[in-house]
Amino acid sequence: MAKAKQKRNLKLRLLIFIAISVIVCSTFFFNDILEVWVNELINPPISEDVENCELKLHIIDVGQGDSILVEFPDNKVMLVDSGDNSNEDDLLKYLNQIFATRSDRDIDYFIATHQDRDHVGGADVVFDNFNVLTFFRPNVYTDDEMKELGYVSSQVNTCNTDCYTTMIEKANLEKCKMYVSQTMINPLSLKSDCEYEVQFLSPSKSKYTDANNYSPIILIEYKYRKILLTGDAETLVENEVLENYGDIPNFLDCDILKLGHHGSNTSTSQEFLEAVNPSYAVISVGEGNGYKHPSDEVVARVASLIGEQNIFRTDTMGNVVFGIDADSLTAGKGEILITTLKGVVFNIHIEWWCVVLGIECLLFVIGSCTKEKITRIILPYFN
Repeated sequence: MAKAKQKRNLKLRLLIFIAISVIVCSTFFFNDILEVWVNELINPPISEDVENCELKLHIIDVGQGDSILVEFPDNKVMLVDSGDNSNEDDLLKYLNQIFATRSDRDIDYFIATHQDRDHVGGADVVFDNFNVLTFFRPNVYTDDEMKELGYVSSQVNTCNTDCYTTMIEKANLEKCKMYVSQTMINPLSLKSDCEYEVQFLSPSKSKYTDANNYSPIILIEYKYRKILLTGDAETLVENEVLENYGDIPNFLDCDILKLGHHGSNTSTSQEFLEAVNPSYAVISVGEGNGYKHPSDEVVARVASLIGEQNIFRTDTMGNVVFGIDADSLTAGKGEILITTLKGVVFNIHIEWWCVVLGIECLLFVIGSCTKEKITRIILPYFN
């Protein structure tokens, strides 16, 4: 009887060994599929239709702050702002999820719109975890830079906050190309053979009293669709843009408008809103923030033009992702697709071999247990 029992146990272990061998061998043929499937279970991806778009605009939920990621058709990436340092973990989780499917960790363009903490507080995380190739900064300098460059306070503005100083130090250590986001009316343009263009429409002055107004108003165009990013630019800068470009027919017309200054009443004037005439508006704002952003007046103003259903908010919807699909055309223009996605849960990416190893360990444990041990482990859960 004992010998028969031993023989059955030996057969069971042999079957488990064969099962492990089959699993290990088979995973070599579909490891990519396995890896994607497991990681999508941990952190669901954006909807498949938006994922397949050639250009994607991610309005990342970083609480009361701004951080926007643009994925271009030529695989280049542009990050505009990095949120507050209190939400930098959320930023890193989201960026890690995006870069998990990429072959590199290059951020081709990193734009710090202005020096406020809720826009540059997470910059240290960006420089520490990614390769920044080109960095755009405001025309604002630390005291150490002022001395080194020989500037005086009448020429440029200064900022010595910890987050701004750290950002500049890390940018210098990165040895990336660095540009000052100053256009002096003629827009700085980033053009591509993939038919997209990025233009800086502001600032048009070298110095502003209010830090918010250093924010460049950025126009992105692809497949005859336009996106307007405004940072915290206030009415003063909006008027400068209207003065410089308002007479060019349809130049400022856009499909997607990121409202300035988190929907505050300092921005998105009636004149500017009518000039850009958006189809969709998005507000990057923190839930229950002490600034009472966005302004009810501004939201009502935008809703009266495009309808409340076309206003998207990070405080109520989480991450908002717009996609422009070049294959599906509407009146000759790329189709705009939209999805929302709540925060990323885990800041990890599981490799396929980790999954295989886990399955092997589980099977080994099961194979090493006798029937009596398994019964003792399982039965308590059913009593």
